[in-house]
Amino acid sequence: MLHSLPACLLLAGAAVLSSPALAQDTAPLPEASATPEGATLSTEAAPAAADSSAEDPANADQPPLRAAPWTVTASAGVSNRDDGPDGSWQSLSLTRQVGRGYVRGGLMRYHGTLIQAYTALPSDYYVATLGAGGNFDNWVVDGWASYGRQDYGRITTERGSRESTGAKSSGYYALGGDFGRIFPLSPRWFVTPTVVGSYAEGRLLRPAPEFADLVDLETREPTWTLGSTVRIDHAFGKNADHYIGASVSRNWTSNAVSEVTRGQFEGLENVPRSGLLDSQHTADGWWEVGVSANMKLTDRLHLDLYASRSFDALAGNTTAGGISLRQSF
Repeated sequence: MLHSLPACLLLAGAAVLSSPALAQDTAPLPEASATPEGATLSTEAAPAAADSSAEDPANADQPPLRAAPWTVTASAGVSNRDDGPDGSWQSLSLTRQVGRGYVRGGLMRYHGTLIQAYTALPSDYYVATLGAGGNFDNWVVDGWASYGRQDYGRITTERGSRESTGAKSSGYYALGGDFGRIFPLSPRWFVTPTVVGSYAEGRLLRPAPEFADLVDLETREPTWTLGSTVRIDHAFGKNADHYIGASVSRNWTSNAVSEVTRGQFEGLENVPRSGLLDSQHTADGWWEVGVSANMKLTDRLHLDLYASRSFDALAGNTTAGGISLRQSF
C-alpha cells in the first residue's frame, strides 16, 4: 500500500497560485499569499476598502502611491502526516495585475517521502505553473495549469539505500480551477464560499523485492480532486489593511491510496523489465480547517501566514503551515 503523492502534491502545487481570502482590498492590488490548501485565488481583489490617505490625516498632503501592477512572492511551507513522513515546499511567483484580474507564473519545489512496505521513497518535484483569474463584482474565478518533473531519490530499506534500477524521474502535470462568491457582512467582515476541482497525473516508483533480480517499475497515478470551502475574513487595523481568516472545507480525491494490482503475473520470472505496472486506487473524503493572516508591513510589502489541519483522512491526517512575503513594484 502506498499513499498517493500526486493528490498531496496537487494541493501544494496550487500554492504557487493560491491566496487566502484577504482580498477585501481595492483593485488593482498585489497578489495574495501562497496557501496550498483550501484557498481562494481571486479574493485579493474583493470589495473596495476606504482609501487610506482619506482615513489618515497624516497622509492628506502626501501624493498618492504610484500604481504597482507587478508582485513577486517568495513562499515556503511544511506538512506533517500523523505517523508518517514530513513534506516541504518552496515557491517563487510573479503576478501582473490587469484591472480586476491577474495573470501569474510560478516555480515550485516539493519534497516528500512515501513509505511502502518498510521502504522509504523520497522524491523531489520541480513544477512550473501558469494561472489567471479575477474578481468581477465579488464573483471570483481562477484557473491554472502545471507541468514539471519528479526526481526519484535513493530507495531506503533496513538493508541500506540504493539508486533506482529503473526510471530515475517522471513527468507530472495538473489542471485546475475554482469559482466562488464574496459576501460582505459588514465593512470589515466577509464570507467566501468556493468550489474547486483539479486533475493531476504523475507516476510512482515501485521498488522491486530485495534479491529478486527485478527492475524497479512505475505505476500511472491519475488523480481527481474536488473540494468546497467556506471561509470568513476580518479586516482590522486603523485603515483595515490587515486580515485574519478561518476556513472549513470538505475535500475528495479519487486516489488517496494506491496499491499495485495483485495477480498481474504468474511468477517473478514473468515480470517485465520495462513498462508500467497496473495499480488500484482508493478514493477518500476528508475535512480540513485552516487559519490565515495577512499583515501589511509597508505600502508594498506584505507578510502572509497560514496553518491547516485535516481530519478523517484515509492516508493519515496532516498538519501544515506556510509563510509568504509579497513585494509589489
